[in-house]
Amino acid sequence: MNFVQIEFVGFMALVFTAYWLLRERRLQNALLVAASAVFYGWVHPWFLILLYFSATLDFLMGRAIERFPHRRKAFLALSLAGNLTMLGYFKYFDFFVDNVVTALESAGVRADLTTLGIFLPVGISFYTFQTMAYTIDVYRGELKARRDFLDYLVYVSFFPQLVAGPIERAGRLLPQVEADRKLDWTRVASGLSLAMWGAFKKVCIADTIAPYVDKVFLLDDPAGPVLWAGVLGFMAQIYSDFSGYTDIARGTARMLGFELVENFRNPYMAASTPEFWQRWHMSLSTWIRDYILAPLLGGVHHITLARFGFAVTVTFVVIGVWHGASWNFAVFGLFHGFWMFVYSAIERYRPAWFDRVPLGRPVAIAFHFVAVSMVGSLIFRESRLDRLVEHLTTPPFQGSRDDWVAVAVMLGITATACTPYLLSSLYLRFVHPWIERTVWLLPTQTTGWTIAAMAMFVFYRVSAYDFIYFQF
Repeated sequence: MNFVQIEFVGFMALVFTAYWLLRERRLQNALLVAASAVFYGWVHPWFLILLYFSATLDFLMGRAIERFPHRRKAFLALSLAGNLTMLGYFKYFDFFVDNVVTALESAGVRADLTTLGIFLPVGISFYTFQTMAYTIDVYRGELKARRDFLDYLVYVSFFPQLVAGPIERAGRLLPQVEADRKLDWTRVASGLSLAMWGAFKKVCIADTIAPYVDKVFLLDDPAGPVLWAGVLGFMAQIYSDFSGYTDIARGTARMLGFELVENFRNPYMAASTPEFWQRWHMSLSTWIRDYILAPLLGGVHHITLARFGFAVTVTFVVIGVWHGASWNFAVFGLFHGFWMFVYSAIERYRPAWFDRVPLGRPVAIAFHFVAVSMVGSLIFRESRLDRLVEHLTTPPFQGSRDDWVAVAVMLGITATACTPYLLSSLYLRFVHPWIERTVWLLPTQTTGWTIAAMAMFVFYRVSAYDFIYFQF
């Protein structure tokens, strides 16, 4: 089920009503497990087999690690092997076969290997990481293994964040699952506002820009200005799409008494690559930092640049291929890993006067936006490496009169679609603090809900785009 399908509105209304009528925590949790099964298995019920396999495996391994500590490495290995094998088979097997066949044929060897056409289960990259984090935390002694499988299933399959995150840690979400929850209409209103804003970002901003971006990338030989205007449109699209999903997830969870982790914080305002990954898909970047980068760096006090470079390279290749089985994602990871190393080295050796340079941060933001975010977004969007090379070597300002007209149209649509971000920022900065504790808050909220609902009714199209991160 998709958050912006009309069926979800009825589904959420039924779940919300039944959930708060039950009142007793265990009954509420049982309802959440059942509702999550309906939500996730709406189109492909067999997806549930994989979800429950991963959940059961890590629940049992967590118990075994705690009960048999002398064998805890073996149980952790079983957990990682089970999840990574499942993830690797469904996400990377066909990609591996394709590349083996290509390599053999380039060497003059005929290969009879064929891909299986494996269908990627939605959300598998998210829930496998979430369940593995549980087992690793138990192994490290940072979390007690749970004995209540029902509560644990809520943590793994909680429908607001099941398909595309944010990736929750057991130490943060499980205590909320295990605690009693009371209906709070203030939080319900706040959650509804956040969810409506997320749906608006998806339907009215991301899906409005998406067809124009697609047309740019379908051109056989787009002029440089047209290409980079399309990249800017894609940057607005993917941010609106993914942060919109996160807002809906956090909003619906808040309506049910849960608080999910923040996943975005104005990422395009980052002045460096390390700062970007502290603002973009924060739940993934912190997961990667804690479970991959930190072990690779080790516990040494003084880390050499060589060791840091190796750790960062491996880490960002993982981030890249996590997004999909395609070479452009590996290149995307290497590209960001390179800039992460460069910025970290600059941070390590920069002189004290560097921070006193006039307009230093605005210039740094502009440079990072163009050199890293724009180029990285092009690498992310273009799946064919040969076309990617062509795009990167095309003169960025050379185009015909018609090309510049197309650029003006693309930029105009993007800027117009993104105007609500400016209005929202002005509202949050200048209006909301004044009315937050007054009688004007509820009328303002209901007016916002009405405007968002009317806008989504106008902009909604039958051939609506799936959320981009569903494919990961």
